[in-house]
Amino acid sequence: MGEHKASSGLFVSPHSSQIVLAITLVAIVTMMFDVSLARVYDLVVKQPTSLWRVVIFTIITAILIVSMFLMIKYIGEKTANIRGISRLHIGTVHRAIWAAETIIGAILVTMTVQIILVQHYNTFLLVAIVWISYGLAMGLLGLLAQRFFSWSLSNKNFVTIMYMLAAASLAVNAGFTLFYVSDVLLDKPKIMMPYSGGSMVSILPYTERAVLNSGFFISSIVSFALLWSATAVLLHHYASKLGRLRFWGIVASPLILFLGQFASYFGAVLDPLLSLDPVSYTMFVTLVFTLSKPIGGILFGIAFFTIARNFRQNTALRNYLIISALGFVLLYVSNQASVLVVTPFPAFGAPTAAFMALASYFILLGIYSSAILISEDAKLRRMLRRTALDESKLLDTVGTAYMKDEIQRKVLKIRKANSDKIIEVTGLDIVPSESDMKQYIEEVIKEMQANKEKR
Repeated sequence: MGEHKASSGLFVSPHSSQIVLAITLVAIVTMMFDVSLARVYDLVVKQPTSLWRVVIFTIITAILIVSMFLMIKYIGEKTANIRGISRLHIGTVHRAIWAAETIIGAILVTMTVQIILVQHYNTFLLVAIVWISYGLAMGLLGLLAQRFFSWSLSNKNFVTIMYMLAAASLAVNAGFTLFYVSDVLLDKPKIMMPYSGGSMVSILPYTERAVLNSGFFISSIVSFALLWSATAVLLHHYASKLGRLRFWGIVASPLILFLGQFASYFGAVLDPLLSLDPVSYTMFVTLVFTLSKPIGGILFGIAFFTIARNFRQNTALRNYLIISALGFVLLYVSNQASVLVVTPFPAFGAPTAAFMALASYFILLGIYSSAILISEDAKLRRMLRRTALDESKLLDTVGTAYMKDEIQRKVLKIRKANSDKIIEVTGLDIVPSESDMKQYIEEVIKEMQANKEKR
């Protein structure tokens, strides 16, 4: 893509970029507060009326709904230049996200009105939010995994394969979360009152719920570990700058903190603290649960922020990468639907869970748009190849693979439309098969790249 097109990329002006970053920061802090209130719901006294909780929930809901639509609006305005050249149908995906978040916003407003006016809300509304948000997230993350798989076939890059596995496991985790939370919520009363909700979830062995809970538990760990591994590989060259001990201390801390929230599954590790001071124990566990995912998301986002920092001259690519970075942070802040199983009143956690689809869209849009941009800019591809860093190799892989896919698609389309003419001109009895054509195209591209490198 030439300089003119690059200059019309996403968030070109620093002012608009700063606005989006500020909105995202406000949304992240609000979501963390929202989730914290849901996690401590069992510790608060259930009262028929609790005005301050209703007010806080209304403020949280208003902030997150406004933030959600401002983010969608900015992305919609600034990605029009790639919709016409994208085989992923970004325009259709964007409209689906807009429609889904509009419905979710309407549901959240309905719940808020119910809570304020009649002091209850319908449990089915929680189920609807989870199904829409997590269902879309599962599809978008699965689509991202499919794209990474396609790109890894063209250029077998280790980091690309790791991100493919991470995206696939995140899609699986979204699916298990959706079905597990829905299964629990559908067993709850249809109407949630101010003095209801809370208590532990009953999970009997060898039941469907036990399988869903195990799947949720395992996929949470696997998806986090895979994404952490991909990030560690992507950033490992910073070990020489920071020192290996300091680097691995920084990188390993989110993983340790994340695994810490599952300490109760692996034995009575924290029982001494529980017996000494139950309040401190509860506060500690709540803090770990609340911070573990966001801190991990920040680490995963930092990987793409560091890549973006290397492309200050290419505004469009830089901002697509920032969108990916924000997506990873938002994903791990919003992937908190499991707190809804206690059905708190008001419905703390529901506005946060509503962001899951939008976060997945951020990641998919940012990475896929980067691939399109790189595929159309030969100068940018040459610059990436001259850089030995793994993050540049990742971008080169996805950009070059996208370019190859586009060439193959166009050639095969011409072959299909002109098969009779090919036989007439060449004198062959049959037209070369698609696999033969793909192999030939691959050889031509490799030869062209080799000639460019020699020159």
